[in-house]
Amino acid sequence: MLSTMVVTAAAQERTVGVNEDSWFTYEIEVNWNSNDPDAVFPPMAYEDMEIINATEWAKMTVTGVSGTNVSVQFLTHYENGTEEIEDGYIDVDTGDGVNATLTVIAANLDANDSIYTSGDYSAFTINETVIRTYPDGVRNLNHINMTYEQSWTIEETDYYISQSTNLYWDKGTGVIVENSLEVYNQTGEYVTTWSVVSRLADSSVWTIPEFPAYSSMVIIGIIATVTAIAIEQRLTKKQPRQE
Repeated sequence: MLSTMVVTAAAQERTVGVNEDSWFTYEIEVNWNSNDPDAVFPPMAYEDMEIINATEWAKMTVTGVSGTNVSVQFLTHYENGTEEIEDGYIDVDTGDGVNATLTVIAANLDANDSIYTSGDYSAFTINETVIRTYPDGVRNLNHINMTYEQSWTIEETDYYISQSTNLYWDKGTGVIVENSLEVYNQTGEYVTTWSVVSRLADSSVWTIPEFPAYSSMVIIGIIATVTAIAIEQRLTKKQPRQE
């Protein structure tokens, strides 16, 4: 009986929670601060932040669903009025895809479930499902935290860097709705901090409520989500430590 239960759990089918023509719009914000007179923006190894900083909003539209495959189109609107369109796809089961990794995961995952069943992200598991109450009702969000820290000393100068990424997906649809990337970098007495912040501003699937002013949670859209992971991979080949 135990063997049967294990096999059944391992073979649990993963399903898509979004429909064709569903769309999601994200607002994006970049914050950067430093007391180091030699610090420049964007920080080294974070050059993608310059593009994100020039982005006013991004929109993801589901262009097709076939089995566990979701095809999407990204429309990026820049502050200078120009726009860019890019296509992508993701298999919410295996994690195979192009330009859409982590934007959509399987619907109705639970704590300790892996993001995808294979590939680099199969080691990333949902930390918890949190319940947040909004004016339009209660929403369940799947949350994962990734934290990276490193310190070293060169010629009597101490260096320290800490990066924390939090991602939240709507449980029912599997769509990314909240994410924060925060970095703290200290070189001797100088401190430089930066973050990428965004908010799910509109959607065809649900009414996006106003977020409470006291909320400490920052929200990031599609571009920042993928960039956060790419940044972490450039910083270290080590698997990030989950908390």
